[in-house]
Amino acid sequence: MSETLNREIDNATTSAEFLTSSQAAKRLGLSMATIQKLVDNNVLQAWKTFGGHRRISLASILNYQSANNFLDVPRQSTDRRAKVMMVIESPEMTARLKKDIPQWHLPLQAAFQESLTEALLELLNDKHDLLVIQMSGLKKQQEKVLEILQKFMSSRHTVAHTLVLTQENELLPSSTSGAPVSIQVLNKDLSPMWLSAYLSGFVAQRRL
Repeated sequence: MSETLNREIDNATTSAEFLTSSQAAKRLGLSMATIQKLVDNNVLQAWKTFGGHRRISLASILNYQSANNFLDVPRQSTDRRAKVMMVIESPEMTARLKKDIPQWHLPLQAAFQESLTEALLELLNDKHDLLVIQMSGLKKQQEKVLEILQKFMSSRHTVAHTLVLTQENELLPSSTSGAPVSIQVLNKDLSPMWLSAYLSGFVAQRRL
């Protein structure tokens, strides 16, 4: 997180600054419907005035903006549904997401693979907009996975953005001298509520 963004979050916390829904939507580049969904899912912290108007915490907006930085995601002006591939370690979570994702009514089509190897084999011939990977295990093993992902994305260009969810702190892709590779690593548990908000922001940013 940049020092500037850190200062903004600190200032927002101490001054209890809030934005309207329209201001939040403009700042994040999202639709009003997506902002409402983020608030309903408690991703953005908000309260209502006596007149029924929603006020959203600027600190939570800045935190969301930092945690979900889509600046490196190639933007496309297209009506094509976003193609998302997921490698989820828990069979129970996979089963739940297969059931929940169609109910979110997002303009995307999701596919699930049981392993990273199967996912990369699929990506050899079928381009996707987003690859979501849930990782656990030893840190060295996870670092090796990131290295494989980096090499694959640098050479194949068949996935625009990769999201890695891990319990390891300070797990980062290694630096490369070539073109930047869009891999986002978050120290976060996977939950349907959070994923719904993330995908809403992803598809909204993709259409800008």
